Amino acid sequence: MASMPIRKPQCANCPHYGYHSGPVAQKVKGAFLRVGSRYCSGGKRIRVFKSSDPKVYVPSWCPCRKSPAELRVYCYKDTNSWYLRHLLEQDGIHSTPSGYEYAVRYEGSTTLTARDFYKEIQQRPIEDILGFHVKNGEVIEIDDGLVPYYFHICGYDADVFTYFDRDMARKNKLEYPEAETNAADSTERG
Repeated sequence: MASMPIRKPQCANCPHYGYHSGPVAQKVKGAFLRVGSRYCSGGKRIRVFKSSDPKVYVPSWCPCRKSPAELRVYCYKDTNSWYLRHLLEQDGIHSTPSGYEYAVRYEGSTTLTARDFYKEIQQRPIEDILGFHVKNGEVIEIDDGLVPYYFHICGYDADVFTYFDRDMARKNKLEYPEAETNAADSTERG
């Protein structure tokens, strides 16, 4: 499975981002838009970018940004899902994880961004970073509100990808709920 780089999110990819290219200035939803002004309509009102705001990347005041970022750990929902994946890997068939075979094991928050988390796991064990044990084959999600990143744990390394059917994984129930309580107990101790 190929790993992808983690890039800083850009406003151009956001549905709330706009650029006023009309021939004259106009007032829209309480904001005065000059010709060539950039704006964000993601909050309660339109906010016009200032000249000091980043030109390409997301500003710190972005209404879509979550601070702290959400952290979720997904594990196999049952032993059959794990065994099927194990058999496929023995036959040399490697694929990205899909949400139908996973369920949420842990939910919390983290001060690390996806980029910082990826840099940390290159230097330190994942257990030291998160404070609890993460098994091989599990998926870690870090969602800062802009772009959710997913890390598929493969031994001491992690593959990064941006698509994982998390809605399906949230609907699934764990076959063995003691895994969820073990993760919660280890975070309370640490």
